[in-house]
Amino acid sequence: MFLGRIQLAKAELEEYRALEEFQQAATPSQWNNHMLLKSTVKACSIKNKNLYIATKRVEYGLLPKFIEKIDLSYKIDELIIGKEEQQAIYDQMKKFTKESRTQAMTIYIRTLAREHEVWKNVIKSSIEGFPQDIYEDLDGEAGLVAFKHYHELREKRLKLELEQSVHFLHVQRVEGEIDTQQEEVIAPTPLRVLGAEFSLPQ
Repeated sequence: MFLGRIQLAKAELEEYRALEEFQQAATPSQWNNHMLLKSTVKACSIKNKNLYIATKRVEYGLLPKFIEKIDLSYKIDELIIGKEEQQAIYDQMKKFTKESRTQAMTIYIRTLAREHEVWKNVIKSSIEGFPQDIYEDLDGEAGLVAFKHYHELREKRLKLELEQSVHFLHVQRVEGEIDTQQEEVIAPTPLRVLGAEFSLPQ
């Protein structure tokens, strides 16, 4: 974790220097496009982070709380239902819950992936259409090269932040703070209700 922070600090410094170089080389229209693109890059980064964390949750078996809330479980009258039949019903509940959680998580990840894809395509189109105009003594092509270099370093920094964002999942996995193993539901042993004539003498 400490090494990761050092790498991130180094990446932030490299990105900042590249931004300064771009600012010196950029034409006014290029700088305006950069400012407009900042919010798009941030939104895309958030979507990518959500997708990455969700994927890691599946890998580690640490489902989000809203997925874990999906649970089919109800009490069976053990006085009238046999033990074997009870267990069969509890097993069906467990199977249904597991399948429902899997389907819900699949839909969730698919949605996150689609959202990230849309934002990523917006960024790609913006960079492809980045202006290369000439302004006074500023060369639009040089500004474009400087911007692409800056953007590559920004992507590098975002990737490092992304990798560090799942550190809390590593901790939960190692320390066992979240137990996603489904407890086996065992049908309770029926208790026979004895009549008053079997009461112990006082």
